[in-house]
Amino acid sequence: MQLFLGTTIDGLQMGLCFAILALGVYISYSILDFPDLSVDGSFPLGGVCCTIFMLRLGLPPLLAILLTLLVGCLAGAITGLLHVRCRISPLLAGIIVMTGLLSINLALTKLLTENGYTTTIFSYRGAGLAGIFHAPWMEGIPTALRDYATIGILLLFVLACKLLIDLFLRTKLGYMLRATGDNAQLVVSLGRDAGAYKLLGLSLANGLVAVSGALYAQLYMSYDNNSGSGKVVLALASVIIGLAVFSRIRFMKQTSAVIIGALIYSLCLNYLVLVDRDGIYLKLLNAVLFAAILIGNERLSAWRERHMHRAAAAAAGKEEPHA
Repeated sequence: MQLFLGTTIDGLQMGLCFAILALGVYISYSILDFPDLSVDGSFPLGGVCCTIFMLRLGLPPLLAILLTLLVGCLAGAITGLLHVRCRISPLLAGIIVMTGLLSINLALTKLLTENGYTTTIFSYRGAGLAGIFHAPWMEGIPTALRDYATIGILLLFVLACKLLIDLFLRTKLGYMLRATGDNAQLVVSLGRDAGAYKLLGLSLANGLVAVSGALYAQLYMSYDNNSGSGKVVLALASVIIGLAVFSRIRFMKQTSAVIIGALIYSLCLNYLVLVDRDGIYLKLLNAVLFAAILIGNERLSAWRERHMHRAAAAAAGKEEPHA
């Protein structure tokens, strides 16, 4: 029972980190209809840059995360420029940036004198802007409850990102971003540059991905250059689960559905560790889980389409006698 509880807590913490990653992919994949593979490079980029900002420059953890957002936006802008200005397909543009970032991340690790730290937003001792997460209130919490306090801090970050995205999508700029993903020709016919909106969307998406990587690095107090492996699959699975299962609920926004999808998928991944303790078949189980999600999403979409057709036919049949 204790093992199951610990796995659940770890899954929730990871899921909240990955929820911000999923929100970034939601912008690129669902809104812009852009399969951005540079995510696998942007995620570790956020982790290594945040670590450098804190260890080498001595910046407060919260400020380091905000600067990491800008670094991620720069990576996304490069992907956008390759696609929009150089006419490279979305998949190839993402692969090029992802491949380049693998070397850049590896080079940045040489700036680290140590790969491990204890001063994070979850245990920060200081004042100023980062004083929001001042150590005394964490120290006043019993050790058994500190994991829950960590979940609370991560939840604040996720909610802040969600609210900002929701507010942005309600602006004129946000509506144009949606229109670019739905029908780029319509945007062009309105005299707007659809490529500029793609640049903006990809920058925001990768900025969020980098923030997710920074939080992940601070959560585990270390940086791993291979931490970006498979993050595209994880984020896509989260988006698909959220939108397929929860997007039909009237009062729930799509961003909320994506967050719940990330939590569900992260918990599933953590429970798989209980099945395969040695980790030999973990990637295989992950692949099977993702395939099951895709198949389930396809079946659910087909069922909903049949249900809508039946409802429309029934409504038409009721209206015939009155004609």
